Amino acid sequence: MSIFKRAVEEELDFDDEEMEEEDKEGGLRRRKIKDLKPENKKKRKEPLKPWTKKERFLILYVLVGSVFLALILFASARGWKLPGLPKIKLPSFESKTIIITANKSDRTKADKIVADFKDKTKNLSGEYTFYYIRLSDGFAFGTDEKEEMRAASLIKLPVFAALYREAEAGAINLDEKYTLKSTDKVAGSGSLYGKPAGTTLTYRELARYMGKESDNTAFNILRKKLGDSKITETINGLGMSKTSLSGNSTSPYDIAIFFKKLWLNEIVSKQSRDEILGYLTDTIYESWLSKGISGVKVAHKYGSEVHVVNDAGIVLADKPFVLVIMSQGIIEKEANTVFPELAKMIFEGQKN
Repeated sequence: MSIFKRAVEEELDFDDEEMEEEDKEGGLRRRKIKDLKPENKKKRKEPLKPWTKKERFLILYVLVGSVFLALILFASARGWKLPGLPKIKLPSFESKTIIITANKSDRTKADKIVADFKDKTKNLSGEYTFYYIRLSDGFAFGTDEKEEMRAASLIKLPVFAALYREAEAGAINLDEKYTLKSTDKVAGSGSLYGKPAGTTLTYRELARYMGKESDNTAFNILRKKLGDSKITETINGLGMSKTSLSGNSTSPYDIAIFFKKLWLNEIVSKQSRDEILGYLTDTIYESWLSKGISGVKVAHKYGSEVHVVNDAGIVLADKPFVLVIMSQGIIEKEANTVFPELAKMIFEGQKN
């Protein structure tokens, strides 16, 4: 009992106070007297002061600023396009591509396809855009076709152009063998990453891997072989003004122009063109553009990253046309479902 009493007394810290006591007959009275001695200042417990108006406003500004910053980052990750709302963008004075055609019915179809596309994607996450070129006469239309977007693996397209141009100029032998090194390997798309160092492949085989599997290791080897300056020179020469190799960016218009010029043999010869298109047909990525265009071969390039899904190419129908569909800030699972639907809608719409 005495031990318990002692423990209780030890918990009561009266080091910084003086006590006055009266006789037990008159009752025990304890009165705390504040110790104001300077040497005991650290022991005294000062009462908490209430927040001032200035401090309250500071906390409010921090909270509001944090919420605002979170909203900005969220909108940015979604390509400044939230479901059911128009895209947030600054005013632009850049001229839009004008639909040029002598056929009024073509214009009517184009307007309907654009309206249907926007209606289909307005309640989806992120932003979806497309561009269409009919190869027989150059009739073209689309949505936000010149907007700079994340290229993902579409950036591999100008590497094809640079490689085959160098081959036709005699600067590269496509049948020359290359020995795979461990430092060449890049994870992600493609099977070359799993092959052992020392594996030999020709540059033509590397091009095939880059097309059929969008192989990142093949792209890395060919990029080093060609050099960034040569690839950038090719990009600029093709008029792909929104395309950057280092920035991994492009636009629906730039990609469409690439495929148009490739088809018209304005990039490489017909033989080289057909070889490139062969590598872009029956790839391991047939569940997006190709899936929505049944019964017709599609030579295309697929590319994806976090919140980005792109697919673009030439639809080899009776009247071939270029179709580019790009997205950013999207939910990948949602895009995987809607891409074939968008491709089918455009394909069917341009036929009717």
